[in-house]
Amino acid sequence: MVEFFTGLQPLEAGETSPDALLARVRELDRSEVIDRVLVGYSSTWPHNHATAPFALAHTEKFSPIVAHRPGVMPPVAAARYFATLDVLARGRLAINVVVGGSDKDLRRESDDLPKAQRYRRAVEYLDVVRRTWTSSEQFDHHGEYYTAEAVKILTKPVQGEVPIFMGGESDDAVDFGARHADLYMLWGEPFAGTKERIDRVRAAAEGYGRKMRFSLSLRLFLGDTDDDAWAKARSAERQIAEASGKFLRSSSGDTSVGRQRALALTDEELHDDCFWTGLTKLLGGFANSQALVGTEERILNTLGTYRDLGVDAFLVTTGAEAAWDPALEGFLARAKKELA
Repeated sequence: MVEFFTGLQPLEAGETSPDALLARVRELDRSEVIDRVLVGYSSTWPHNHATAPFALAHTEKFSPIVAHRPGVMPPVAAARYFATLDVLARGRLAINVVVGGSDKDLRRESDDLPKAQRYRRAVEYLDVVRRTWTSSEQFDHHGEYYTAEAVKILTKPVQGEVPIFMGGESDDAVDFGARHADLYMLWGEPFAGTKERIDRVRAAAEGYGRKMRFSLSLRLFLGDTDDDAWAKARSAERQIAEASGKFLRSSSGDTSVGRQRALALTDEELHDDCFWTGLTKLLGGFANSQALVGTEERILNTLGTYRDLGVDAFLVTTGAEAAWDPALEGFLARAKKELA
């Protein structure tokens, strides 16, 4: 069955009370269509190692994908933390391992390794994490980036191993994902590019004797008519354009392969039937800016094509904020039935 994810910024800028956070989380917990919720990571955001457990403690179904950077803590400490959290979450946890991203943002937390070395370190990091979760005997590790002795944890993940989600477009990212990801998170692209990326990652995973699942991130602008949908999309576009950089998540110094690939799509505003790059251009290639615009039928048909290409889950948001909107609930319930 197709799955639907969405994103959550648990604490908004300036919030000094958890009340609004609780309202947002409980709204997602009531959803009958959202399977998992990405709780992202940035060196300037509230720490998701605090907000995700808090959200879990106040919900019954809420299933977070907790973004995590290798290097923020040693691998054995990370394995112990996520194993404990998976138990407290009753097995509802997944991890989004974020290796690339903004060099400036990583340096803010004292991580100045070049990106190629970060991926090499991440492979070792996840090797240690997975061994810590699965080993029945204590072990020593002496690697290029980490040394640990007599490794053993008493609490193992409910799921055996917490699912690892990740994304990225560079050769290093694809190799890392092929080795360790259970689900590869793709930015939105037209059909041809999506097929190309799925085929590439799938082939790399098969080289390691592994199978891969895929998610695709898209903003949805739905309307009773195409004109209604485009009115919503243009409204979000105006809101972002008039906000003096409030919504920017990429900087001109970000030269990632994924960002450059996203920006290359903006030479044309509309691709395929309803794939829109207007926000991608406006936001400088930010990952969750690619959108589908149209009626339910038009967007459902487009999701169906992506499903046929091998997409197992869609991370959906809407509006200028790239946020969850309960108004999407009915459409996604229909999509779950028809795309199964």
